[in-house]
Amino acid sequence: MDGAAAEHIREAVPVIASYSDAIGIRAFAKRENLAHDLHDTQFHELTSLIDIPYINMESAINHPCQSLADWKTLDDLDIPSQGGKFVLSWSWHPQPMPLAIPAATVHMAAMRGMEVTVLRPRGYDLPDPIMERARAAATLSGGSVTETDNRHIAMEGAHVVYVNSWTSQRHYGDIRAEDDFKHELRNWCVDEPWFTNAAIDCRFMHALPVRREVTVTERILDGPRSVVIAEARNRMLVQMAVLHRILSGSGSAAD
Repeated sequence: MDGAAAEHIREAVPVIASYSDAIGIRAFAKRENLAHDLHDTQFHELTSLIDIPYINMESAINHPCQSLADWKTLDDLDIPSQGGKFVLSWSWHPQPMPLAIPAATVHMAAMRGMEVTVLRPRGYDLPDPIMERARAAATLSGGSVTETDNRHIAMEGAHVVYVNSWTSQRHYGDIRAEDDFKHELRNWCVDEPWFTNAAIDCRFMHALPVRREVTVTERILDGPRSVVIAEARNRMLVQMAVLHRILSGSGSAAD
């Protein structure tokens, strides 16, 4: 504060909030300290500064609006909850990616009561707190949560493969080490052979934006399996619903 900065976030956030009936907050993971991000420290620090309803637009470890959109997408597709198989798969990405979407997605699918499998290469297992939360949700809903590095097993009978990228726990915060670690994993790009053992109409989901021919091939992304455009549109619809719920007085926060 003794340099060029004119205002601190501790004043800026409350001032902006004072102009509004509700506020949306995005607090991306810094990806420097895993424990810090798992506790969603920055997001909670920001919400402590306001006294109006708020919406989590993505934090270090959660993305509830995306999960609401994904839930609606699954409903629109008539994907079964009980007995439906949902695969959350890691895919290659040139950048180290945060844990918010995979953490929110595995929990969402578990809450639906689906048979959830996390498919990832060795070394990309999701942190224990994320998996424990998902398994607790599955216990309540009658679903299950497992993980494997075996693509054949994971995709057997799958109704949905939801693709995302996330950084490894082992090299969290170390970009160079992460790059070296995943160097041989470029083949984790979703293509039609992935679906050999899947349900005939197994769908491809991704939160967008997505790297074409890097994370997924064009023939999948532009083909009949892909529902990414409908999924993205649903983000707008569910966020409209969240705002309506908050501003009509029937809800206080979405986090």
